[in-house]
Amino acid sequence: MNKPLVSIIIPIYNRALLIIETLISIKEQTYQNWECILVDDGSTDNSITVIEKFILNDNRFKIVLRPQNRKKGANACRNLGFEVSKGEFIQWFDSDDVMSLNKIEEKVKALKEFKNVDYLVCEGIEFNNTISNTFNKWDTIFSDNPLLDHITGRVNFHTNGPLFRRSFLENIKLFNEDLLRKQEWEFYTRLLFKSTNYYTLHKTLYYFRIHESSINGKDSSKTLKSRIIANNLVFGMLKKEKKLLSENYFLRKHFLYKYSYNINLVLSTKTYINFFYIVKGILKVINLKVLSDLFGTYKKKVNNSLKSN
Repeated sequence: MNKPLVSIIIPIYNRALLIIETLISIKEQTYQNWECILVDDGSTDNSITVIEKFILNDNRFKIVLRPQNRKKGANACRNLGFEVSKGEFIQWFDSDDVMSLNKIEEKVKALKEFKNVDYLVCEGIEFNNTISNTFNKWDTIFSDNPLLDHITGRVNFHTNGPLFRRSFLENIKLFNEDLLRKQEWEFYTRLLFKSTNYYTLHKTLYYFRIHESSINGKDSSKTLKSRIIANNLVFGMLKKEKKLLSENYFLRKHFLYKYSYNINLVLSTKTYINFFYIVKGILKVINLKVLSDLFGTYKKKVNNSLKSN
């Protein structure tokens, strides 16, 4: 039977305490024709030693060290992993998460069946400590208008969700190595601009770990700057599609609200240098129609307040 090679690409940084559970979930996959490329981002703990001991005698696992001339960060590691990979299908995965045992088999089966799609996206679920302790299912992956709904957060493609045809990813700029936050959102938005021809696999096939050392939810000056720049980049994509933007003016309002949220983050984290990037973004987003609408909303609230008093 035809069993195409699947490349599983995982960036690694100081994951000695969690990586083994991830690797076990890969090793025990019901689909066995895969390579797992582990790209280390300069770990300072014993991650490499732990991994080397686990992968002994299984040459499907490969350790790649990020060279000094490559930018530090998970995005550079994801891109480097793709560059050295050989699989017909590409699966990026995170070093602290867990695959269901049939994740790869189910996804390969679907891509082989639906030969006309460029990629597919499956569902996932969050867990705390053990996969028996699950909550908050990641199942908003289908939409009749996936580009706009992905931009506005109505659908969500987590890193672990998509399985790509290699042929689709070739000649595409992959993860933005300058971003520390919102990189998946920016990346998948770019892909959706190129193709919304994907299949939604409505099965929960990965477990997304929530833990204290997770970057999720934490903002420093650098990560906040990345969040704002990602907004600017995505809105810049929209500006190139003038018809799309003019017909969906609510997008301008959506981004204005996002920048308002970023202002609150700047104030709470006291990272005032990021105001420059917010102002730059607001100047791109704002127009007379949005200003008029916002003024009308404000005026209505004031009038209602006066009436109630």
